[in-house]
Parts: sequence; structure tokens; C-alpha cells
Amino acid sequence: MNNAFVQTLFDEPLDIVGDIHGEIEALNHLLDVLGYDEQGHHPEQRKLIFVGDLCDRGADSFAVIQRVKALVEQGKAQCVLGNHELNLLIDAKREGNGWFFGSPHEDDHKSFTSRQINHQERLNILNFLATLPIALESEKLRVVHACWDQNSIDILKSMQGLGTRQAYDQFVQMTENHVRETGIAEQAKRESAQYRSQMKNPQADIPFLPYLAQQDLVEQMHNPMKVLTSGAELLVDQPFYIGGRWRMIDRSAWWVHYQDEIPVIIGHYWRNFKMTDEKTGFFKYIDTVQWFGQKKNVFCVDYSVGKRYVDRQYNRAYTSQLIALRFPENILLSETGEQWETSN
Repeated sequence: MNNAFVQTLFDEPLDIVGDIHGEIEALNHLLDVLGYDEQGHHPEQRKLIFVGDLCDRGADSFAVIQRVKALVEQGKAQCVLGNHELNLLIDAKREGNGWFFGSPHEDDHKSFTSRQINHQERLNILNFLATLPIALESEKLRVVHACWDQNSIDILKSMQGLGTRQAYDQFVQMTENHVRETGIAEQAKRESAQYRSQMKNPQADIPFLPYLAQQDLVEQMHNPMKVLTSGAELLVDQPFYIGGRWRMIDRSAWWVHYQDEIPVIIGHYWRNFKMTDEKTGFFKYIDTVQWFGQKKNVFCVDYSVGKRYVDRQYNRAYTSQLIALRFPENILLSETGEQWETSN
């Protein structure tokens, strides 16, 4: 199958929707607020862009993917792959995707209460996801799930005639060869054998394991699909536990080195509307509606609607919203109709 990993972005006015994570009600409300009908028509001829992570954690990932699929097939929307969709394509069981692979599985123990699907529905999803690009670009704007890395983009542009899974497997084989030939793999195997029983235990006392760390870094940074869908990463000083396992590498704020003039829209990074002194991570010192990066031309539209499963567990009002960025107007609209102007 021929798959164009980097495709041309629509030239119409756009509504760029953040990570949905299976929250079908939030998506339906947001599309209503934005002015789209059931078929995806907009009275002002606007088009929809989805930044990936359509699925996992939420109530009905299948319904979200089916609605986006219909919009894409009708020419009303474009969508890039997020790391959560890539996991489905490469058969990777991760936290929150038990709705697809069967729950509980080894990384899916939380109470997500997601609707399970059958074999035919799984095939339907995989066939659609296999058609999606990794990135979208025009002379005015770039859209990717996690990181715009030009070297990774150029590598994918040069690849012809491979489907997403085929290309991904090729990159995996290349990184495996590298860590084996450099001796990293053998040393990492010894470290893993020593700590294997503790690596998924959040209470374990795990030291920094240098060869496992180097292996993870190579497997991430030498794989263009991983870089673009889950971000650039770097070694950490101390191991930390996230996503069901201990990790030795962490996300890097790649945008501080982004020097191109073309703006980039991303998802992935769990932005929120808390007061600055309550924030953590990349956005601790970045305003909720602010563009960021070296040239103030990178914007994240993921406002953490994927955490709603926690609100449902505690039977409380939702603490996050699904939000879209209107481009070129640079205005944010939420599923409840609230509106904000972005700032530089």
C-alpha cells in the first residue's frame, strides 16, 4: 500500500481540534459549537483538522474514530496519527487501549470503563488509520501530533511504497541493529534481567540504568515515526514512573530550538487552564492561551480532555474541555462555547 506520510494541508480556514481520547460527547458538542452539521458542512466553508490521539481512556473511542473517519472520507477533515493510533497499528498494548486489544491487559489496569469492540470493528479502525499521514504542511502552517523535526520529516518524505506498519518495522529493525552492533543491547539485557520484576512496580526502588536508558533513547530518537508522534526525548538524572513503567528518558521541549517561520500546531502535551502557580511541566511558565517556542509560533491544542475518566471515577464535574484553535484567526473555542484570543 502506498502511503504519503507527509501530506498537503487544506488551504481553507481551519478549526484544529485537540486530542479527543475517546470522548465522543465532547467531540459532538465542540463540532456543534464550531458550526458543523452532521455531514461536516460549515456555512463559512471551514475545514476540520484533528491532531491525533482520537482514542484511549475515554468512553467510546470507536465512535470518535468513526465520526472522524466519515469527515475525512467526505473531504471535510484531515487527521494526523498520534502515538495512541500508532500503537494500534503496530499492535502495541499500552495504558488505556484495552478497549481495542481486550481489557485488562498488562498495561491497562485502570478503570477506564471504555466501550469494548469486536473483531470487525478492529479491522475497520486499522484500515482507516493506515490511510492517515504523520504530518500535514502548507506554506502557512504545519500540523503534527508531538514534534516537528525536519530531519524526521525529510526521511518520511523520501520513503515510497511502504505502509505505516511496514515503515515502522523498518525503523525498529534499524535501531535494533544499531544497539546490537554498539554493544548497548547486551548490557541493557543484563540490566533488564536484574530489574525486570520491578520495572512496572511504582513502589520499586529503581536506580538509573545507563544501558537501558541509551537503548530507549536510540529506539526513540532514531525512529522518525516515534519522534513525530511522541516527541523528542533526552536522558534524565533520575528514573521516574509514568504510563505503567519506570522510564530513564523524558520529553524534550523541542520548540525552543524550532527556528522556521511557519507556525506549528501540536497536541500530545496535556495543557490545562489551571493558574500558573499550580501548573507543572512544560507549561508551568507558559500562559494557557499563549504561543511558545523560540519564535512564539508553536501552539498546543491538547487541553487534557483525556483525563475525564478520572472525573467519572470520582463522580464529579468535568475539569477539562475539548478545544479547537481557529486558524488563521488564532481564536480558541471550547465545547461549552467559551472563546479566547491566543497571545504571543
